[in-house]
Amino acid sequence: MSASTQKSIIKGTLILTIAGILSRFLGFYNRIFLTNLFGARELGIYQMIFPVYMVIFSFCCQGIQTALTRQIARPNHNISAGFCLLKHAVRISLFLSILCSFVTFFLAKPICYQLLRATECIPCLKILSLAFPFVSLKGCLSGYFIGIQKSVETAWGQLVEQIAKIGSVYLLSVTFFSMVVPKAYFAVWGIVAGEIVSCLLLLSCYLYHHKQNSKQTIAGSGHCPRSSGFYCRELLTDAIPLTVNRLSLTGLQCLESILIPHMLNLYLKNGDQALILYGTLTGMVLPCIMFPTTLTASLSTMLLPAISSEHTKEHSHAISGIIRKSICFCLIIGIFSSLFLLFFGNWSGQFLFQSVTAGELLFRFALLCPFIYLSACLASIMNGLGLAGKNLLYSIISIAIRIICILTLVPQIGLTGYMWGLMLSYLLQTGLLLISIRHRSA
Repeated sequence: MSASTQKSIIKGTLILTIAGILSRFLGFYNRIFLTNLFGARELGIYQMIFPVYMVIFSFCCQGIQTALTRQIARPNHNISAGFCLLKHAVRISLFLSILCSFVTFFLAKPICYQLLRATECIPCLKILSLAFPFVSLKGCLSGYFIGIQKSVETAWGQLVEQIAKIGSVYLLSVTFFSMVVPKAYFAVWGIVAGEIVSCLLLLSCYLYHHKQNSKQTIAGSGHCPRSSGFYCRELLTDAIPLTVNRLSLTGLQCLESILIPHMLNLYLKNGDQALILYGTLTGMVLPCIMFPTTLTASLSTMLLPAISSEHTKEHSHAISGIIRKSICFCLIIGIFSSLFLLFFGNWSGQFLFQSVTAGELLFRFALLCPFIYLSACLASIMNGLGLAGKNLLYSIISIAIRIICILTLVPQIGLTGYMWGLMLSYLLQTGLLLISIRHRSA
């Protein structure tokens, strides 16, 4: 790995990590604020709309964003090509997201009745549909900046999104809705506000960047180096398999999320208690466990273009060095996080959320940390090596194990069954990823 590549990864990871840590702290404050504002039950309703959100995000944006990052990171693409790739990515992604916004808004009722089985989610889903075009545009702009290894803009976008999200919910709670009982849709307005503001910020950064570079590029005169069809083919050749993979994976993740409250209901024999426990798990416990992924996700984000570039140049020694250092970093973070939650998990749940249940679950889920963080990093390495198909297969196997445990164990022993499912699935997935990466990079 060249010194410039290593410096770029370290610098980008550091910037994204600092922004991610600040964003996570703001996100923690937001969770605490929402818990105090409308309680664990409404928090559970709020969390139930995210499966739909993730499916639409995967369909409209995620594959295109990843493909854009990979294409721009290739050494044979200059600034002009990058501008043209972004333009076509935005057109495709915006068209899909606007279509999804209309479908989600007008079909919110049947989606909530038939899929989520929670009528309380209808207003939340209608409000959320307003955010999809901004999510797509922001995703494309983020993919562009990561591809050219400029992480400052993406970092600012993360921070501003959280600030806008928290600020808008607070303003709504003390102004327009100060005289009504707080509901879950308050928090959804925060999502919409955060996406709009961060999208506008990234758009402003891009316009400034384009102006600074346009004089040196063919794109500055309004022309692309090659035809529109060429860039569309390049994007879609990468994006379609990635999107299909992400949709397959996200569909299973959505099934997992939807099944948990229903299986908890069978275990507890009480719908409200099931929603409260689901809200505690997904709105309090899992965000705490995932907090250190700020560090590993920042590394993963910067690894994709770096490994893609080195793989294109067939620098196997450089790739091996990147992989070894990444694995060591994730293991150190994971082991430290596990030890912290084992000793301070109960205290953390009560201190942050005033919830004994949250503290108990943090303690019980502590040993998952190293495998969660390592698997995410290894998955990014697999994508950079062009092994997205195997990555998808391993993820599907992992989620299938969790779904089986949810269906068979959760109705019998509650969330302990889900914990065992998570442990088995991440152990197997991490092992399979390590074997594949070692074989490919050898």
